[in-house]
Amino acid sequence: MVMGYAGQLKDDANLTAEERQKAEVIVKQSKRMQNLINDLNLASKLEYNMQPINLAKQNLIAVVRQVVVDFINMDIEDKYPIEWQTDEALAVCPVNADKDLLKRAVSNLIQNSINHNEQGCKIYVGITADDDDCIVIVSDDGVGVTDEFIEKLNKTPHYMLCDENTAQQQHGLGLLIVRQIVSVHGGTTVITNNSYGGFSVKFMLPKSK
Repeated sequence: MVMGYAGQLKDDANLTAEERQKAEVIVKQSKRMQNLINDLNLASKLEYNMQPINLAKQNLIAVVRQVVVDFINMDIEDKYPIEWQTDEALAVCPVNADKDLLKRAVSNLIQNSINHNEQGCKIYVGITADDDDCIVIVSDDGVGVTDEFIEKLNKTPHYMLCDENTAQQQHGLGLLIVRQIVSVHGGTTVITNNSYGGFSVKFMLPKSK
C-alpha cells in the first residue's frame, strides 16, 4: 500500500516538484525495506533448514552467465560494466544444485558491488575449475573494505554484525545469504580484498559426479 500510493504521488502533475521528489524517496525506501524483509525471510529459512532445495544437475557456467547478462541489460548508463573472466575452453562445469538459489547467490554478489560503490565501478565475474570443484569469483575495483572488516565478514556467523552501523548489517546480510546458499550445496565461501583495490568473493561448489 505504501509503495502503491507513493508511486501515484510521485507521478502526480498536480503536486510540486519537491512533493513528487519526497514521494519518490518513499518509494525507494519502501523498496529497500521490501528487499530487506525478503532477505531476512530467506536467511531465516536457510538457517533453520526450512527453504526447499530443488537439486538438479546444472551447468554452473550457463547459470552464472545468465545472471551477468541480466545485469548488463539493466545497466543502461554503463555505470557498472561487467567483465566476463572465464576461459572460453571451459564450456561446462557441472554441479548438483538448485538453479534459483545459485542465481540468487551470484545476483547478491554483483548487487553487493553496486550497492557499495555509488560512484560506479567495474565488476569482474569469472569461473574456473579444478579436479573437484567449480569456482566462482566476483570482484570489483571499487572502494573495498578494511582487512578488519574482511575478517569479520569471514568469521561472523550471523547477519547482525553490530547494533548501530546499518550499512555493515546490510553488507553482512547479503553475504550471509550467499554463504548459506553455498553451504547447503556442500561448498565454501571466501571473502577477500583484491589486486584491483576492491572487494572479492569466491565460492567453490563440488562438481557433479
